[in-house]
Order: sequence, then structure tokens, then C-alpha cells
Amino acid sequence: MLLGSKGIILTSHLWGYVADTKGRKNVIILSLAITTVCSLASSMASDFVTMAILRFLVGMCISAPSAAIYAYLGEFTKTSQRTMMISFASVAVGLSYVFTGTLGWLVLPSDWRVDLWSIVEFRPWRLLIILFSLPGAIGAVWLVFLPESPKFHLSQGRDDKALQILRKMYCESHPDVDVNDFPVKRITPEVGADDVVGSRGNLLAVLRNMWDQTVPLFQRPNLLYFTVCCALQFGMFFVSAGMGLWYPEIVNRVTSVGADSTEAICDVLEGTNDPDEDFIFYSENHCNDQMTQDVFVYVIALGTIYTVLYLIISAALRKIHRGHIIFFNLLMSGISGMLLVFIDDPYLVLVLFCSFMVFAGISISLVNGAAVSLFPTNVRAMAVCLSLMMGRLGSVAGTNLIGLIIERNCNLTFVLFAGCSLIGAVLTLVLPSR
Repeated sequence: MLLGSKGIILTSHLWGYVADTKGRKNVIILSLAITTVCSLASSMASDFVTMAILRFLVGMCISAPSAAIYAYLGEFTKTSQRTMMISFASVAVGLSYVFTGTLGWLVLPSDWRVDLWSIVEFRPWRLLIILFSLPGAIGAVWLVFLPESPKFHLSQGRDDKALQILRKMYCESHPDVDVNDFPVKRITPEVGADDVVGSRGNLLAVLRNMWDQTVPLFQRPNLLYFTVCCALQFGMFFVSAGMGLWYPEIVNRVTSVGADSTEAICDVLEGTNDPDEDFIFYSENHCNDQMTQDVFVYVIALGTIYTVLYLIISAALRKIHRGHIIFFNLLMSGISGMLLVFIDDPYLVLVLFCSFMVFAGISISLVNGAAVSLFPTNVRAMAVCLSLMMGRLGSVAGTNLIGLIIERNCNLTFVLFAGCSLIGAVLTLVLPSR
């Protein structure tokens, strides 16, 4: 996970630049194809170094579709419905938890091995990597048959191509009409379309173009909103992904104490019943691909919660402003995290811990929707990629920070993470609510 996040962080800026200058569709297809190849190759890695390098490359490439897809989808949707559409599409995030948890449950408990050419011992975890690679490959093939974003063509000054795509979309939505019935005959170029930079030339020219593409985000009127989006993404990933890595272990500890327990979550994690047992432990120095089934149940349950909440939020966005929902989510996350320090009922602890993570996690798509709506087309993908890069930095920081301080001061850990959510709730007041 950490190798993948570092790969995403290193290449987010580059992919944002390429998506803004070469097109969202082309970048997503190319990056998904490379991701699939590297992921399949990693399933056959025979040593740790090769595996680490290939998974790092997967992280470097997956950063493009994980961000550019929001710009691509948002540009096919009218402004008033962009955040709702992106939130609805984010249901796939919850379903991915269910998908990976279910496949892991079916595949990993098996105990078989096949020697391939006396070089690689093919085991269930290798098969699981192959299965996890398939959705990206299917998505890349599917995207080949879809058009490029008309707003991207418009931002590049290609008004004729944008109009052609819009005519095709109109005919597909109205089967009884033909191309000549499309009421729009001419499109006014978007403000800033003439300022789009190219990407030809040597490495220094590309770096210069990347700089020119990035500078507008640090100038008015983009600076304030871009800074807030980056800060929000950092905080939300810090909480949801940072805590998420430890989620199975924490839930397993809490559920193992029994319904009659009167211990707060930190008493459980610090091993009150067994002082010799540390929260962070190390296994033997070899690959152990056996996992308890409880882990898969927790992941599937978390994915189901995400899926349901994304659907609820998508429906709520028809009546409630985006900013109000983000504020409510982060406020609930912060309050839940604070209460964890004091509550000692195991069932309520589980509810609060899930609320702590999930309410921060589901807000990520809403901020992505805000970024797609707030920034002009010629820097939109760059804004989304860089803000998500800050989010990935937050996930790495959160994961490592928990490992460093949760044993030394558990209560401080939850207060610190909850404080990030509460600060984020205040920052949402800066963004337009719609």
C-alpha cells in the first residue's frame, strides 16, 4: 500500500499535466494498460525487490485514472449535477471493497501451490493479484469506445470536434432525431482556452510547460480554493486511509474483548488484558499468505457501508448543497473520533470507529466534485491530480504516524486525527456550498 501511494505521489503532477494537454481519455487508457501489465507481471515476481519495483510502477500509473476520471466524468455533466454524478460514480469505491474482500475470502484461504518452470511457486495470492488486475483492463478496453471530453477539445480550441461529440450524444439521447436537428450550431470557446500550453520539445521544455500549467493554480482566483481543496484532501486521507490500514486489527481487538467489556478503545489496543501483547507485532521473516476470515468480513462490511452512504449522499445532493454535506460529514467524523476516547461500550465503539473513518472517506468524492466545478478546463485535471496527491501524502503520513505514536499515547492519536476532521469542517466554509 505504501509503495503504491509513494508512486502515486511522485507522478500525480506529471499525469495532471498530460491529462490537461493530451486529453483525459488517452491518459486514462494508457495508464490503465500499463498498470495492468505491471500488475500481471508482479503476480509472477520471484523475489521481493522485483515485486516492490513492479508494485511501485503500478502506483505510478494508477494515479492517472484515479484522478483524471473525475475530470472526464464531470465534463460530460452539467455544472449543477457534477458533484452528484461524481458521488454516484464513487459508489464503485464501496463496491471495490466488497469485490476485493469477497475475492480474497474465496481465494486466499485455499492452500495449494503449482511450480512453474521451477522458477515461481504459483500460490493463491498470485492468483488474487491477477484477478484484481482484470477490472482495470476491462475499463481500458471499454473506454476505447467512448469519446474524448468535449470540454477538453473546446479548451484546446478544437470547437469542431467538441460540437461533433455533442451532436453524437444528442442523437444517442434522442433516437428519433438526426444530426441536423441538433439545436446548437456554434460553441463559444471557454475563457482560458488560448492559454493552453503544449507538451512538445525536450525534457526541459516539458518541465517548463508543466510549470506554466501549474502556475495558474497558485494565482487568483484559483489560489484560495486550490489551497483549501489540497488541505481537505490531506486531512480526509489522513483520517480515512491512515486509520483504514489499521481497521481490521483494531476491529478485531475490539470485538475479541466480548460484549460485557467496559474498556475504552485505547485500553483494548494497549493490551490491558495482556500487557505482553503489543498492538504492532512482527511475524517471522517469510511470506505468510494465510489470513483469518474475520479480516474479509470487516472489509466487506466497510465496503457495504461506503456503498450505502454514497448512494444516500448522491440522492441528498438533489436537495442539499455540497458544502453543507461535506461540513456535516467532517463534523460527524471529528465528533466520533473524540468520543472514542471516552466510550467504553464495545458495540458503540465499533459504530463510532466506523463513523470516524467513513464520514471522512466519503467526503473525498465531494471535494473532487468541487474541484471539477471550481477550476477551468485547461487546469482542471492538474487541480484534481495535485489535490489527490496531497491526499496520498496524507494517507502515508497518517499510516506512519499511527504506527509511531498509538502505543505511546493512544488517546492523543485519536484526538489528533479527530482534530483534523474538525479543522476540515471549518475549512469547508471557505468553499462555495454549491
